[in-house]
Amino acid sequence: MKTKNAKFVTIAKQIKSGTYKRKIVINLRDYFYEIAPGEWIPDPDTRIQVRDTDRSLAFVNEICNIITTTGDNSLLDNIVVVYFKKTDEYKIIGGNHTSEIKIRLGKFESDAYVVDFEDDLEGRESVAIDFGNELNNPEKRVQSVTESDVRNIVLTHIAENVEMGLEDPRPTEEWKKSLHARYPFVSMKTIGQWISNHDQVGGRRSAKKSWSDVEKEKHHESIKNRFDYQGYHVIAPRGLTSWDQTAISTIVNHHIQNPNQKDYVLIFYAESAAQAAELVSGNIRAKIEERYTLMRLHLGINIKVEYMRTK
Repeated sequence: MKTKNAKFVTIAKQIKSGTYKRKIVINLRDYFYEIAPGEWIPDPDTRIQVRDTDRSLAFVNEICNIITTTGDNSLLDNIVVVYFKKTDEYKIIGGNHTSEIKIRLGKFESDAYVVDFEDDLEGRESVAIDFGNELNNPEKRVQSVTESDVRNIVLTHIAENVEMGLEDPRPTEEWKKSLHARYPFVSMKTIGQWISNHDQVGGRRSAKKSWSDVEKEKHHESIKNRFDYQGYHVIAPRGLTSWDQTAISTIVNHHIQNPNQKDYVLIFYAESAAQAAELVSGNIRAKIEERYTLMRLHLGINIKVEYMRTK
């Protein structure tokens, strides 16, 4: 049976075809922090985060380099914002990467399509996330929708139903079929498994923050300047994957060359949404502490650990 497209699906199609009429001009500086001259990072409070990672810095760098080299701006679509009547604010939902590329290239104003949260997106975050995924245009250089992105729609929809006090918060069959029709790479069986596992999963994940080199450098300096770490050798931030590999070898090699140095600080950041969830739960932190305690006991090396925030 053919499912009827929701209003937001029609709007997404109009935006992608360039026939949507409602537009405004936004100042991109309202959506970013300038942490150093010409170094901009997104303000997360001005976004509706669709994916489980806030953005791909590699993708942003790639497109910036292409545009700088060729002067071809056709890779960039207009930005899409959602208007919230209750708070009188606009948040970016489409063109998260595009906005960062533009501001890096010194373009501080941008056309933006506008949709209304209440009127067009049913006043629901899950619909807004679904709409954000619908905006992806395969003819442009965008980050494609993944299975994880669709799972986020399902879990957010269930969480909203719980908050509304519905006796059965599970999505209806019609809702599931509509979702599957628009994201056919995800099977109905998989959608059903997400719903069945919802209690164990515990709802949608928050987006993992990506860290630029400038941000990591600033964080490194702030830790080195901490009063508590006087006399410590503070190693530059590194991905969490390295905690039991290169992080340990870096400390051991440094200690061999500097035998009087026994106090170290390691700084880790999550490299994926799954790692971010592990950090929040505390499971990986407990494992790290156990291993580094053994190093203190057997090697006489004191290791402190700092974690960069996950979102």
